[in-house]
Amino acid sequence: MDPLKIVIAATPLLACNCAYLDHARHMVGDFAASAQIHRVGGEPLSLRMDIRTLVCASDPYVDTSLWMTDLDAEALENGDLTSGQILHIELLFPPQPGETPIDPDATNLSIRYIVISNGEVGLYEGGGFGYPLGSVEDGSMSLRIEPSGMVLTESTEGFVDLLSPASISAVFSGNCDDVLGGRMADSVDQFMTNTFGRTLYVHGSLPQHNNGGS
Repeated sequence: MDPLKIVIAATPLLACNCAYLDHARHMVGDFAASAQIHRVGGEPLSLRMDIRTLVCASDPYVDTSLWMTDLDAEALENGDLTSGQILHIELLFPPQPGETPIDPDATNLSIRYIVISNGEVGLYEGGGFGYPLGSVEDGSMSLRIEPSGMVLTESTEGFVDLLSPASISAVFSGNCDDVLGGRMADSVDQFMTNTFGRTLYVHGSLPQHNNGGS
């Protein structure tokens, strides 16, 4: 199996609870974009992901879509992919100070993680929690994904699942660009449709979030 890599791409709070904002900044940490996957249980397996392209964009179905990948946009649009990884994070809604608890066990993110290895494809899905700093309107965003459980939901016949059950931790920190985000969304959707013969996209319902699968 190819070495796994991931494709991964702050609204200023004007009048908010300072402790809430401090907690959010602590969650985002050093703002350096990164992603790592751990297998939960069994023989330990930990994969750190190299990020080549990342972008956030507005989304008609959710608050914001964030993309990270080890591929470039041209390779995605070409669609002839034999190895690589793509991480798609949907921010369903941003936490509201005084209304939404900052709780790693809560869920406000939908996570889709696509692994392409030796031409075979696996799709992992899960739910997680994150607090954004910035927004599409601001032109940039930072978001930390608390350790979140994922399960394999779709795969090609020859795909070897070495990760399930898996836990992902990631930090998105990058620019927002609706044009690039739209290109990535269209390219990934077309690739998955071509691979599985039907449209595969997550809107609405979420797999159960188990905070790392423990």
